[in-house]
Amino acid sequence: MSPADCKLEHAFDIEVLFGADRHIFGPLPGGGGQGYTPAIGGTIRGPRLTGRVVPNSGADYALVREDGTIELSAHYMLEAEDGTGIYIHNRGYLVRAAAGSGQPSYFRLTPYFRVPAGPHDWLSRTVIVGGGERRTDPDRSLFRYYALM
Repeated sequence: MSPADCKLEHAFDIEVLFGADRHIFGPLPGGGGQGYTPAIGGTIRGPRLTGRVVPNSGADYALVREDGTIELSAHYMLEAEDGTGIYIHNRGYLVRAAAGSGQPSYFRLTPYFRVPAGPHDWLSRTVIVGGGERRTDPDRSLFRYYALM
C-alpha cells in the first residue's frame, strides 16, 4: 500500500438527541436563513470511542441556503467513558431528497476535535469523515464516523 492510498476504518457512532427549541430566522443578506438546534444529549458507541454527548453543551448553528442545502456547523461536548472531555465541531452538508422520501439524499460530515493529551488524543490528529441519518420520535440524528487511514 502506497502512503497516498487511503482506507476507511469504522471508529464510532454518535446518536445526538435534539431539543424542541429550534429556530430559523431570515432571510439573511444574500438569501437563506440561520438555524439553531440544541443538542440535549446522546450516546457514543464504537470500537475506538464510547461515551456520551454532554447534555445541553451546544447546538447546531446551520445555514439553510436558498437551494435547500443545509450547511451544518454543530458545536458540543462529548465525554468519553473514562471521563475525558472532548470538544467536537461537526461540519457538513445535508441535502434534502425529493418530497415524501423521509430522508435526506446526502448527509455527510467532517468533524474536528479538541481533546486533552492521553488515550483519546488520536482524535485531534486523525482525519475523520462520517454520514448521518435523521430520525424522529424522539428527534435525533445518527452519525457513523470513519477514520481515514
